[in-house]
Amino acid sequence: MLLTLFLSSAFGQNNPQPVDELRFKIAVFGPADEIFIWWGHAALIVENTRWNYSRVFDWGIFTYPSDNFLKDFVREQVQYKVSTGTLDMDTYIKEDRDITVYTLDLDRTAREAILAYAENKVLPENCFYNYHEFRDNCSTGVRDILDLGLRGQLKAAFDSVPGRFSFRQHVLRFTWNRPVSDWLLGFLMGQNLDEKITPWEEMFLPVEIGRNIVNFSYTDDTGAGRKLVSSVEVYYASKTRQPILNEPLSTWPYALVSGAIIAALLFAVKALGKKYPRPGRLLWGLSQSFLGLVLGGAGCLLVFGWSMSNDYIQQNINVLFVNPLLLLALPLGIISAAGRRILINPERGLRILWTYVFTAGAIAFICRLLPFFHQQNQSVLGLVLPVAFALSYVPDMTYKLKRLLRHYYRRPRTSNHRFEHTGNTEES
Repeated sequence: MLLTLFLSSAFGQNNPQPVDELRFKIAVFGPADEIFIWWGHAALIVENTRWNYSRVFDWGIFTYPSDNFLKDFVREQVQYKVSTGTLDMDTYIKEDRDITVYTLDLDRTAREAILAYAENKVLPENCFYNYHEFRDNCSTGVRDILDLGLRGQLKAAFDSVPGRFSFRQHVLRFTWNRPVSDWLLGFLMGQNLDEKITPWEEMFLPVEIGRNIVNFSYTDDTGAGRKLVSSVEVYYASKTRQPILNEPLSTWPYALVSGAIIAALLFAVKALGKKYPRPGRLLWGLSQSFLGLVLGGAGCLLVFGWSMSNDYIQQNINVLFVNPLLLLALPLGIISAAGRRILINPERGLRILWTYVFTAGAIAFICRLLPFFHQQNQSVLGLVLPVAFALSYVPDMTYKLKRLLRHYYRRPRTSNHRFEHTGNTEES
């Protein structure tokens, strides 16, 4: 077996306890440019201190059945592979990724269990597993094998106390510097990702493994208390990448300001159309086509993930007001920009469509008052509601209601005066 060859080549067949000469480390790598590495990476390193030779066990080699990664990713059909080999730190340094190495102080029983299990996992018949963003990834693989070596003590300590943040909040700690992706991910994530989680579950992120184990102590095989991490080495610090936030950033004010700016621009285009009809009509129609394409496309992704029973997209109220129906704005906007009428009045159709979006979004906002609703979709509402308001019938209805109320309060009223008889009337 590979384990026997590794140990015997390093220590010789007559060495009674070769595992004592092995040093176990966990390497935590920072984010990279590819979307599937935005949240970093983790790996288990086993060093042969006698021969200065090391192997790495990596749970992060992915494969997928079709040629469309995004499709398989959303359908949760991406398979990951556990592999072993040598660790090339230079590759990570060239990518300008943070590298932090945690050296573990493990007892003999833990070392033997971890190495045996890792060797078994890299066998061709055992190396593949079904990837899940939060429950089974490169980080949870390292977490689980470490807990195996510690005889369940890691999970017992971290799976019974409340965590710091939800899955959504942890995910968005890494995307705050990519506004479009940050908004889209927040839009796609459903209510189940806003549930309270434990530190054990938070360790789906590599950085959370490092944060939780650095001060963790366990009971070794002799019954003595022992600190798990003996040393922490910052092997490389990124020179150009944005730092990972310690706490999630509240982005809904930025989304609300962005929505208000877009709404103001739309009102300006509408006013331009009164003075310059042709360019105003062109901008008014094409802007609605663009918005329908963007928001309708996002709605298609949401419905596609929903239909594939993707568990982190389920229970998502955003589908009520951002869905494929918005793609109707694409042809209607083009027809409106061209000044044509084909079967229907495109302007009326667009107004009805955006009125629906605003009304449904307002209902979703009101749902936030209900005790069983806790989806954190403020950024989605903050962007969509002002835009839908500007394009809907609501401004006209508000203006008409305002005029009606003003007319009501300004109209002259008939006063009933009491006339008293003074007894001084003239006689004719």
